[in-house]
Amino acid sequence: MSESPDAMSVKNQTVPSGLALDEQGYFSYLGDRFVPVGVNYWPSSCGVEMWVRWPAEEIRHDLDVIKSLGLNSVRFFLRWQDFEPRPGEYDAHMFDRLAQFLTWCGERGLWAQPSLFVGWMSGGTFWPDWKGNRNLFAEEWMVRRSADFARQAAAVLAPFHSRLLGIDQGNELCCLAESMAAPPNRVMAWCAAINQAIRDVYPHALIISGNEQNQIVNDTGWRFDAQPGTDLYSMHGYPVPAWHSVAFDGMTDSLCQSLLPFYTQIARAFGPVMVQEFGTIVTFGQRQQDEYLRAVLPACWEAGANGFLWWCLRDIRADVHPYLSHRFESTLGLVDDQDQVKPGLDYFIEFARSLQTRPIPQAAPRAIGIYWPRHYYHRDAPLNPGNHPPQLSRWLVMVNWAFRQLGHPTRIVRGDRPLPQDLQTLVIPGAIPDAQEVQALEAWVREGGHLLWHGPDPVNWGHELVRLLGARPVDYRSVSPARFDAFGQNWTLDVYGREMRVELRIDTATILARDEDRLPILLRNNLGRGCVVYALPLVDECVARVADRPEQRRRWLKWYEGMYGA
Repeated sequence: MSESPDAMSVKNQTVPSGLALDEQGYFSYLGDRFVPVGVNYWPSSCGVEMWVRWPAEEIRHDLDVIKSLGLNSVRFFLRWQDFEPRPGEYDAHMFDRLAQFLTWCGERGLWAQPSLFVGWMSGGTFWPDWKGNRNLFAEEWMVRRSADFARQAAAVLAPFHSRLLGIDQGNELCCLAESMAAPPNRVMAWCAAINQAIRDVYPHALIISGNEQNQIVNDTGWRFDAQPGTDLYSMHGYPVPAWHSVAFDGMTDSLCQSLLPFYTQIARAFGPVMVQEFGTIVTFGQRQQDEYLRAVLPACWEAGANGFLWWCLRDIRADVHPYLSHRFESTLGLVDDQDQVKPGLDYFIEFARSLQTRPIPQAAPRAIGIYWPRHYYHRDAPLNPGNHPPQLSRWLVMVNWAFRQLGHPTRIVRGDRPLPQDLQTLVIPGAIPDAQEVQALEAWVREGGHLLWHGPDPVNWGHELVRLLGARPVDYRSVSPARFDAFGQNWTLDVYGREMRVELRIDTATILARDEDRLPILLRNNLGRGCVVYALPLVDECVARVADRPEQRRRWLKWYEGMYGA
């Protein structure tokens, strides 16, 4: 974001003729709260070939269907090569079709959200031929071409401001291999250049970057608090185990149901967030879908989501790339061929209709904090003491699931900010805070905080950590399974940070459990008016390794309950 999360592009709030973001991060229109609920859209007959085939009658019919469902928004996509077939040469006919589409949306009272750079779509990658192998983010010529296209498109979009649900930079750019190949500062610079180009011709545009959970589970360059000029974040998410950092046992698994709300909660800790894409992927399991949606959608609202767009309106029947090799796209639609909502998906419509009057969620009292370290992302980050998103995201997810299962609400606590004064309990699931963060944690504990920590980093066990944890390293041992009794059960833990098991000398801490070698493994240190309870192994990784086996996973709830009460 270009400004602090507490002052999210306030200039947009003064524009009376279009949507704005209020101080709480929700949309408003002419001073009244507005919640976007709708669909992502490609025509069923042609999918990504929409602009070149232009099935006008089908498109108008589909917009009528969206309106008839009681939905109010549609997100759609520009395929760059259709609008700029040669560098600097724009197809006026395609931009006329864009204006026509927006006119049709306006005639039906639908809010439209155009996505400028398709890039990644339904398992395929789409770029103009003239892009070649150039990196979109790293090469200056591509940045200029991107900005020029964004400026050209924004000039066509600006007259429709009164019915635009903002402008989306592009679809899941964080999924592109070139995001990972480009230095993170180049991704950030591209983001800033695109947003500036849009505002050169459309100053009052609300801008969102259409990204998904890779903002959390990987370091793709698309980082929270580092998307300059963007007004709100997006979150996408689907119940497919391979697309997440932990596995789970289907849509009815409580862990699966916790993921999208938790990702939304993380994004909301940095700014407003829209659940811009979601769905059930397969749409044949009526019971599974209904159970999933009834759990996930209210939880996303409670996490702070300000809008919800289903993927997608219809099954895509087109026999073109990428659907030929990603055939499940022909099963994802919200409605069937008779324009009826598919069995098991009705709850989305029910939920959507409730949102305009549903109360804004309030912060839960006594919510357990989950720590997001100051240095979360690792690429080109010399001050990062060892945090790695693919690992840390697993542990964050498991801690959130466990405490939610135990009936405790959670909140994200950012290590780059002062610890909240009303925070009573904080969990660090394997994260590595830097020395300044440890000092802040010590001060918070002394004032009465209750800190739970799994896997303090043995390499960063400096003087600050000695004071906080009441013990100091005297040796590093090889890793072997540690068996011990705690919280009324026997445990075996075999995962340690840096692949080393630290041996401690106790200063002020109390040993709660020892392993079979009589080495301390679970300790408590009273400090001032508060305390720290910590286990040396990376407990949350042990849980993550059985994440797809619900019965084995649930056994670990006794551990988290014990840590909380210790």
